[in-house]
Amino acid sequence: MINQLLNPVLTQSTATMEEKVILTLEGTTIHSLNELREHFNRNEILSFYSDGRLLTWLCQHYYETQADRLRALDPADKNCFRKLCGIFDVNYPDHIQMSAEDRNILKAKEETLQKVLKDTGADQALLKKLDIIAINQEELASLIDADEPQIYLCSNSFSIPITKPGHEYIGIGDVQIDNPFTNEQYSKAGITVTNITLPVTQDPDTSLAASQAAAANGYDSFHESHSALATLFHNTLKANRIYEVYSLPFNASVMEKFYNSRSECAAAKKTALEKAYNTASAYVTPGNSKCIAKYAATYYGTYIQELFAPQIMDALQKLYELHRKSDCFRTFKDKITHSSKNLLELFQTELSDNTDYYAMYRFQYFLDQVEIEEHDYRVMEGGFWRSLETLISGSIQYTISDIHTPISEMEGDLNEHAHTFFKAAHDEYRSYCREIEELLQQLGDNFRAKADEETLTDYLNTLCSAAIQ
Repeated sequence: MINQLLNPVLTQSTATMEEKVILTLEGTTIHSLNELREHFNRNEILSFYSDGRLLTWLCQHYYETQADRLRALDPADKNCFRKLCGIFDVNYPDHIQMSAEDRNILKAKEETLQKVLKDTGADQALLKKLDIIAINQEELASLIDADEPQIYLCSNSFSIPITKPGHEYIGIGDVQIDNPFTNEQYSKAGITVTNITLPVTQDPDTSLAASQAAAANGYDSFHESHSALATLFHNTLKANRIYEVYSLPFNASVMEKFYNSRSECAAAKKTALEKAYNTASAYVTPGNSKCIAKYAATYYGTYIQELFAPQIMDALQKLYELHRKSDCFRTFKDKITHSSKNLLELFQTELSDNTDYYAMYRFQYFLDQVEIEEHDYRVMEGGFWRSLETLISGSIQYTISDIHTPISEMEGDLNEHAHTFFKAAHDEYRSYCREIEELLQQLGDNFRAKADEETLTDYLNTLCSAAIQ
């Protein structure tokens, strides 16, 4: 959706999905990706891309992977055509006009690569991948900027940025990495490094940067500092964030009616807008039955209670009692049993503490946007027409102008608030889960200290089986 909003070209293509698109490249009708690659022509491909037909063709032929990547492509990106070539796995240099200087650079690069391949006995087929091989840092930077998923590094010294996930770096010959991280650190940050020697131990001076990159990539390090018991439930407590889009009710028929007085028309306008406005306000009003805080609390609370089903709670209670932690269990049980109530209080506090943000625009603001139109049906004065005035019931009537626009804006206001709230609610939910996890951690540490590994494994398997059932 975001890409469609940013890229009207791609939005246009989805609107014409019913029409069968025919791609013709170099005079040949294209029936498959192989034929597209064989007849790939820069100007024609860019034309089909810019008018949306290329995306539609991919969708109609169920090339979903390529279609998704094409949707994500920004036409304003300076590397747009290069990325377009990457989507269809065609050699970028073969389809661009190169200056004499660029051709000399490419030839020198090819000669360098040939020598390295000969000296190392590497696969000569790599000569066909010149466009994704870097022989210096500048070329590497260009490939990273072009979002190339696979990049070859050839016999030189390079710096691999740990903050750029989604790349695989493959060494050719003797490749050195400046200020390197370990393979594990790169992996956590979403980077794969192959055929390149990396340090085995972490550098304390760069460990923070590696941790931050891993977190930005979505790596969860919880298990590294918590017991197996706490980790088990940490993984299952990862409920998805809520995404809801709200529509507001209103009576569109009021725009079709003719009213005999301005006051009657104004009253109908106000009633129609009030219905939508009051509904929108109810969603962000703590204590209201429609409040989004109540919906979120029920959603997350039910998730927690279903996860800690009675059989799991019974097993945990016995374990807590075994290790003389009944008080801890009572706190834990309260967290589970009253999760919906506790979360509702947290979520309502979010709404109450930020009332300035969550409050809807003033009702008068929307009311003022809807104009009343006057229609004069009285007969003309003077002469023949005036004599007929007694026979014709002439009058002034009123209608309501566009009511859709202010209500659409009202919906936009509400959904912007809801989007922000559900993000905050998910953060509050995760904080609540951390309290549950810490109570499990207290038990997990004790259990790990007093029970042998085999007993712990059996117990965790039992809990997993119970959770699945």
